[in-house]
Amino acid sequence: MRQLPLLGNSECLIPIAIDPNHPMVRLTHEIDWQLLEEIARERRDLVIKSTRGLQPNYRANCGAVVVRSLKSLDLRSTEDMVRNYLPARYMCDLHNSHWTPDHDTIWEFESMLGEEGLSLINQHILKNAEAHGFLDTNGLCADTTAQEAKIPYPNEVGLMGSFGKSLSKSLETLGTAAAGLKNKIKGKLRDLAQNLRKHRLFSKTKEARLKVAAKMSQISKDVLQDLGQLINNISKNVSGRKKRAANHMSEVYSAMMQLIGQIDHWIKTGWVSPEKIISLFQIDLRSIPRGKIGKDIEFGLKWGINQIRGGYVHIFMMNEMRSADYTYAVEAIREHIRIFGAPPKEFGFDRGGWSEPHMAEMEDLGVKRIGVAPKGKEHWKVSKNCEDRIKRERAQVEGKIGTMKHYGFNKPEERSTPGMRRAARRAELRFNLGKYLRDLTASTAKQRTVPA
Repeated sequence: MRQLPLLGNSECLIPIAIDPNHPMVRLTHEIDWQLLEEIARERRDLVIKSTRGLQPNYRANCGAVVVRSLKSLDLRSTEDMVRNYLPARYMCDLHNSHWTPDHDTIWEFESMLGEEGLSLINQHILKNAEAHGFLDTNGLCADTTAQEAKIPYPNEVGLMGSFGKSLSKSLETLGTAAAGLKNKIKGKLRDLAQNLRKHRLFSKTKEARLKVAAKMSQISKDVLQDLGQLINNISKNVSGRKKRAANHMSEVYSAMMQLIGQIDHWIKTGWVSPEKIISLFQIDLRSIPRGKIGKDIEFGLKWGINQIRGGYVHIFMMNEMRSADYTYAVEAIREHIRIFGAPPKEFGFDRGGWSEPHMAEMEDLGVKRIGVAPKGKEHWKVSKNCEDRIKRERAQVEGKIGTMKHYGFNKPEERSTPGMRRAARRAELRFNLGKYLRDLTASTAKQRTVPA
């Protein structure tokens, strides 16, 4: 070691021992990396139709995705940990390599996996936990929760203001490619901004605010008419930043064309239109009535969450987010059957799942004891012992939802709907990986204390 300075700046490898009991090392030995690589290849074949280009390093990138989920890291922190933290390099199978995937590579790989790929990785962890006996598939409790988006409060005037600001930036980026109607549209956008300022600072009564909102709506309609002509006239040859600006402007135009009618409905009636668009940039987001004290409505995506007996979780989403809770209750059992191949013997849900037709459907799916909290003067359909057991397990679901929100489930940094859904899956995976490691540690300690 005293002779190392004589080597100058040349790189040299110094062997460092890895603790075999380190959590990341133990988890590395538990995961079937060939299965994860196969999941990634199948997702790549679905997303990328062409076979041209270099194949990604599936093993290293799968490890990086697991590291990011396990530590709840952002992309640059993930790159730094995989580059400089030996257990993380070991998990990525890079401990004998000088190469490290950068943050762009990790993001592209995770985007390629998508929500479906991350869900399959989580199901692999659940299957491992079942094989070790850490969870009992005979018991299931479910609930619904909202994943809030990182957006401002979606009032109609604010949405029209966001429309104007976004369009102004796109027009500046397009430059001469938007010549012709650009100056005309910019003049109307200035009027829109002035009315927005007037609404926020000087409109003190409801009548004055509605009058300004109606004027902003009319200006927005005029802008949309000119914008439709501009989108058709933009040259097909724009590329780079201008191409992205043109595509963004087209998306905002489509969203605003749907939203402007909903804004007029509110101005005329004072009632919010059903299925109102709450974000110009994430049109899949919806307002979700929760009925909580201090938070009657949440804005984002609605998820169902399954808690398998033993403390593991699985989340799912329905095509229609405004579906009633009893529909989510039936879907929770179907998801359980899809993953584990058999229905639970006991199922618990809150009083929102109380519906005779849907409970009959649960019985048809094979559930023996349905512990849905009754409404009104109805009685539980299970025995007292089963009722108490389901109440105890059902009370734990709220705590797990809160823990997942602490892991990045709620208000993620991603500003797109697919990104929000991936963030939810990473929080789910983070929860189950942590639970799996704790169970492994407890199981090993128990085996060491058992006398020979």
